[in-house]
Amino acid sequence: MKFWLKYMGTNFPLAGATVLVTRPKEQAIALTEMLLEKGAEIVLVPMIEIVPVISETPDEKVILDQDMIIFVSRNAVTHFKKRVMHKLSSGTKLVAIGSATARCMEEKGLRVDITGAAPAGSESLLELPEMLAVAGLKIMIVRGETGRELLADTLKMRGAEIQYLEVYKRCLPSYEAEEITRAQTADIIIVTSVTGLENLYELISDNIFKHKLLIVVSERIKKVAINLGFQHIAVTNDVSDTAIFDCVVENRTR
Repeated sequence: MKFWLKYMGTNFPLAGATVLVTRPKEQAIALTEMLLEKGAEIVLVPMIEIVPVISETPDEKVILDQDMIIFVSRNAVTHFKKRVMHKLSSGTKLVAIGSATARCMEEKGLRVDITGAAPAGSESLLELPEMLAVAGLKIMIVRGETGRELLADTLKMRGAEIQYLEVYKRCLPSYEAEEITRAQTADIIIVTSVTGLENLYELISDNIFKHKLLIVVSERIKKVAINLGFQHIAVTNDVSDTAIFDCVVENRTR
């Protein structure tokens, strides 16, 4: 398997830098292209494999009866569309946790009624006025298995009736020793989820690796990284590919 790429040009801000990208392959394409164009060498070793959950889809009537459906990620949107083929009720508000999820919803033919503000996450979404007055509403949260409980717990406290639809699960891919060794050569590490960071730590936990520059997309991931012993951590402005790219360039050229 080819798991690293290199742009052969010169005089680029990332020339000479080796960047470890840990995103799932399908979600890493645009980011790796941006990094390659600026001279980086890319080591692509996804720390999460997204696998569909094989379970019974809720009755169509149950989905149509929801006052609100919240999608917590692009994967949630993609796997929801694979399992739910019927049209949704025009009276159901469709909610994206952030702009990237909203774009995915539009690409998959779903309207977007509410979008969480940057930085994307449960905290930002819960601050929106539309998420405050939810008493008595039926709300379905579309997510992966064993996701965060903050969103559901807070909405329950506000009086909403919550139901989960878990449409995918996150697994740690298996790698040969050569691939792990190659990942350890990176100067810069990009991690976009807590699960990805924990999986990375499970595979590579030596002290030298913890002293390399770690790029993360939220303060929550940063806190976990600090607890795991990482020493040099930068947080992006949001979860977009552009924000991640800008953060890499900014910290590389300091």
